[in-house]
Amino acid sequence: MTVANERSDAPSSHGAAAPPKPAARLILALLKRSRGAFSIALVACVLNGIASVMLVATLNRALSQSSLADSSLAWRFALCAVVALATRVLSGVLFARLSQDTMAQLREHVARRVARAELRDVERIGAAPVQSVLTDDATNVSMLFFALPNIVMHGSIVFGCLGYLAWLSWPVCLLALAAIVTGSLGYHTGDRRAIASLEAAGKSQDKLFGYLGALFAGAKELKLHQARARQFVDGQLGAAIGEVRDHRRRAFSAYAVGVGWIIFLFYAFLGAAAFWPSLGVRADAPVAAGYVIVFLFMLVPLDGLLNNLPTVNAARVSLDRIEKVMAEFGGLAEAPPPSENAAHAPFETLTLRGVTHSYFHERDERMFRIGPVDLTFRPGEMVFIVGGNGSGKTTLAKVLTGLYEPEDGVIEVDGRPVGAHERAAYRERFTAVFNDFHLFDALLGIVDPDDPSRAQADARANALVAKLALDHKVQVVDGAFSTRALSTGQRKRLALVVAYLEDRPFYLFDEWAADQDPAFRAVFYEQLLPELRGRGKTVVVITHDDRYFPLADRVLKLDNGSIVSETRGARAARAIAPEAANGTAG
Repeated sequence: MTVANERSDAPSSHGAAAPPKPAARLILALLKRSRGAFSIALVACVLNGIASVMLVATLNRALSQSSLADSSLAWRFALCAVVALATRVLSGVLFARLSQDTMAQLREHVARRVARAELRDVERIGAAPVQSVLTDDATNVSMLFFALPNIVMHGSIVFGCLGYLAWLSWPVCLLALAAIVTGSLGYHTGDRRAIASLEAAGKSQDKLFGYLGALFAGAKELKLHQARARQFVDGQLGAAIGEVRDHRRRAFSAYAVGVGWIIFLFYAFLGAAAFWPSLGVRADAPVAAGYVIVFLFMLVPLDGLLNNLPTVNAARVSLDRIEKVMAEFGGLAEAPPPSENAAHAPFETLTLRGVTHSYFHERDERMFRIGPVDLTFRPGEMVFIVGGNGSGKTTLAKVLTGLYEPEDGVIEVDGRPVGAHERAAYRERFTAVFNDFHLFDALLGIVDPDDPSRAQADARANALVAKLALDHKVQVVDGAFSTRALSTGQRKRLALVVAYLEDRPFYLFDEWAADQDPAFRAVFYEQLLPELRGRGKTVVVITHDDRYFPLADRVLKLDNGSIVSETRGARAARAIAPEAANGTAG
């Protein structure tokens, strides 16, 4: 599914129709594949309203003119009842399907948008707003399709009843319209306050999801400090929960007051129609009975119509929020997908020329810049990057792998610069295990569970699992790990299995050995890395293990974002080891 929601900054020409609002544009795009079912459901709702009005008209005629209450009116009544039942069931089923289909499409749209976004945007925005969009806002949008059939059906009944009233008596109909219009004005005033409260509730919900994430991420720290736990749960988290509750309470209270006001005016209209002699109602008992029947019949759908409007407004606010959150992930311009061979495309040189990148350095609370960096990498070489905490090692690795875009300078592959359209294909050359890695539960993109030859891939993966002494803990079955309930060091070893199976030309490891015992460190540095280099791979390792520096072809020392030394061969251990700082991340 492609959801088009680009914004145009160009002013509209004179006389041209104004572009649809973001909420309308998004919902129209989501309904594009289901427009047939949506149209049928709307027609069914209108037919239900018409059938319902014909029911009350037939009943009124039968009661007011008993001499005409023959079998033809009974059959007409029965037919209208069957049509009302069938159309209500049909519209209910179709709108239920549309509700869930739209929620699924919306979540797919958000997930694809986040997956396509630049890493910097993903890190800056964080997971909380997206989680809020995928849960609360997506649910609000899906509920719109439960409210729509009621709104269309009840609206059709109300307008049909007003038309029937106009046929019976124009003064009574005008009085009913005056009551509805007067009540709508008061309802609109409360509606604006309610929408403002719903928007504020959405912002508070983002904060709430952030605290909920901290509840799990900081579970150890909370368990170790009861005072901290109380202040967090009762203070920060409790305050966020209270804010969402209070904003939504104000919003729906405003709607309740508005609905009550309109219903009160309708009662006033009913009293005026019944007791105002100049309207002529009291002069004719059968006609008065007809008015009462129509009034009472219209009262329930009018109440249902008004009570479903808050759902529509909540969905509209949520759609606008979704658009705003998605807009923060950058434009929708998408580079063509890389070819299947991009991940294995060989290269002779990969060069960084004058590359710089800036970011906010939290430790020093200032903007920090790496570069300008001038480096060249070739197949079959192993390069170690060392430096103290905050020297920029991990940031340089993200720039090198194409996860961060250089602000100045250029990255070249065999002399050809890597631009925005080539960056996706460029990233396919890399396999990386970062210090804050994530291990998926399956060999995604490596083993197809529907491929008949997957058993061979499983066997190869299990051989690597055994080589890393994890076969007693985990197995690969149909391309998936049997468990991920492992220590950090063990999960890093599984991440190494995934990296081996990817078989890319360029490998990068960010402090991989930091969580390993000495035996596995030796295996990593003395067996696995030389094996990758022997297969013609370019291997870059961010490390502090000075005893293994002689194994590298080059050791680059990074300090304050700049490469301050480059040592080759066995001389690296003597030249850099005394100066290497301890730490795990750059």
